[in-house]
Amino acid sequence: MISAASPINVFVASTPLQLISCSEARYHYGCSSEKTLLIIARPDNRETEGQMAFLAEALGWQGIETIYLKKSSFYLRLGSVARSLSKRTIERLFIGNKSSWIHEVFYRGFDSEQLIFVDDGLATVTYYHAIHDEGIASRISPAKKRLLRTMGIRIHRVVPEVIAFFTFFPLPNSELVQVRVHDFPVFRKTFKKTPCDNSQTPLVGFLGQPFGGEDRLQQLKLQIQHVVERHPDSRVVYFMHRKESREELEALLAEFPLEIRQAGRPIEVEVALSGEIYLAFYSFASTALFTLKKIFPEIRVFQIDDAALGARLPYYDEIRRMFGSVGVETTLLRGSRLFEAGRPVQSP
Repeated sequence: MISAASPINVFVASTPLQLISCSEARYHYGCSSEKTLLIIARPDNRETEGQMAFLAEALGWQGIETIYLKKSSFYLRLGSVARSLSKRTIERLFIGNKSSWIHEVFYRGFDSEQLIFVDDGLATVTYYHAIHDEGIASRISPAKKRLLRTMGIRIHRVVPEVIAFFTFFPLPNSELVQVRVHDFPVFRKTFKKTPCDNSQTPLVGFLGQPFGGEDRLQQLKLQIQHVVERHPDSRVVYFMHRKESREELEALLAEFPLEIRQAGRPIEVEVALSGEIYLAFYSFASTALFTLKKIFPEIRVFQIDDAALGARLPYYDEIRRMFGSVGVETTLLRGSRLFEAGRPVQSP
């Protein structure tokens, strides 16, 4: 337990990627175990909880003061956490989900000497631009503010004029955002790649993602067909996102010769430790395309240029350029359309 008189570093994370990012930040900023508090804030399902428990142990959070705010007891426990934090001096506050009202409770409700946003996937890019375009909009409704006040939490803090981002994306510094870019040194040291088993059939991996709204399933089927046609003699494995439904995927993709797999750990960890050989990875715009290529540059990684979904994704062209900057290749979805200078052009 940290002494109430000691300044502390507080990390707030809700997803596996956020926890990986917090681990990198903890190392980069030199936060000692004795002065570190980790808050796991409402993971969205059991798969997420399991992956975060695995990462917390693997990345060295055991022995560090940790508070679990589960969905079932979130409001009951939040008040006691607030009372505890109100008696402490927070040196640095690391926030995973910049656009979540749950995380906002911490960075607007509690004072800290420095506020640092860590990565939350491609949402990092969207939020970076939002800061420049419209500032940081609050997601805490008046009703929630009233509820929080009953717990002793007063939403009062003014966000600093210059925000600190700790990220793996190559975002530029500006007058509003101070960027520090990392290269996963903690992950690389922790998850050293297991020698591959050359007796196994090499895999082609497809990374699932719950993005696309009403077009998602239709476009997903086209994307899988595209990958299967490009690799007719290879074993294709669909790696489920932790928010996807196996039943839905099995019904949708029954006609394709592929395996649907829930790895049970982040795909970057799976690649490092599985001992399997991967010919390539594909997805539309999963953050893991970027992280896999950055951590394992020897693996071929393809971004499927799907204009139907691209039209729904903010800053799609910028994201594609960032992917390309680390060596992610592009493959155009058959039947898709390219949009150049505002004029649709049929793709080859």
